[in-house]
Amino acid sequence: MSRCQRKWIVTGVAIAVTTTFLFIVYTNNTYQSNGTNNLLYKYVQTYKNGELIPNNFAPYVINREYTLDLEDEDVIVFLHIQKTGGSTFGRHLVRNLDTGLGKPCNCVKGVKRCECLTPKKTLWLFSRYSTGWVCGLHADWTELKSCVEEQMDKKENMHRKRKYHYVSILRDPVSRYLSEWKHVRRGATWKTARLYCNGRQATLKEVPFCYESENWQGVTLNEFLKCPFNLANNRQTRMLANLSKVNCYNSTGMSEEERNAMMLESAKENLRNLSFFGLTEYQVETQKLFEHVFHIQFIKDFYQLNETHSMKTRPTSEQWKKVIELNTLDIALYQYAKDLFLQRVKAMNEELNDKSLFPE
Repeated sequence: MSRCQRKWIVTGVAIAVTTTFLFIVYTNNTYQSNGTNNLLYKYVQTYKNGELIPNNFAPYVINREYTLDLEDEDVIVFLHIQKTGGSTFGRHLVRNLDTGLGKPCNCVKGVKRCECLTPKKTLWLFSRYSTGWVCGLHADWTELKSCVEEQMDKKENMHRKRKYHYVSILRDPVSRYLSEWKHVRRGATWKTARLYCNGRQATLKEVPFCYESENWQGVTLNEFLKCPFNLANNRQTRMLANLSKVNCYNSTGMSEEERNAMMLESAKENLRNLSFFGLTEYQVETQKLFEHVFHIQFIKDFYQLNETHSMKTRPTSEQWKKVIELNTLDIALYQYAKDLFLQRVKAMNEELNDKSLFPE
């Protein structure tokens, strides 16, 4: 065999190997992308139909209970997502929770922050109404995880062993999105949010503002929907995900499909690992499940609002479709969360109704 023939054979084999490799990569990526998109489609369809995709959660994920020792190591950390009813829940924590440490917190009328201290003068609650926004305005999971310990040390002027219990509230994504639009339309902004990740804040190039003036007051729903940088889109997924896994707010380096898939899976994982989460649409069940999980009671019962501002909004069919399109990840996360939440409520009710656990 001549040198020329050997050269052509080697070249041909190299091309074949390279082509096969690229085909496999392309096929895998396409399959993963289509698999993710197919699952998102199923989540959206079940959401529209008022149904759920049942999940087979492990028993330890469903049966979540803790015996809190707030006077010692345990600290509740509230991850407050915008327009989920978090302010109401936050006020319940500081004004309405029987912690066994005397009155819930020392709240002074006209002062937003309450003093939530144990008899040892240590903090048992990390939230907007207790410590303030010390980790940033509406700090997300990524920000809190890198910040809480340091800020607790500063607040208490010491370092000590602590066990953190992260809690949060989620809301129906369409209702939450419309509520945020109405809030922004009234002139509210969260432009001072740090968006801190991997040791730095997001740049304006990564997350530009949707408006040029001081705020976006008077914005129409169509204008709100059209801004590609609107952080209202899929807010719940982004705030519960570990953004370090997707290179924070830098969207280059991976496809949108890959980024979305990783962010959604991270948000699901972190949701499962929260000590507790509730749903805005299930106030009574949220209260009872919190009390069951932590073995502490609220002084007054929660109540369900029959109508909110977002319920009064009547988007056109095209606007409604667009809201869903922009919040597909949040819909998938909410459907997943709702299934887990209702399974936990069912397990709680079965346990409480099991008379063998409470012999006379």
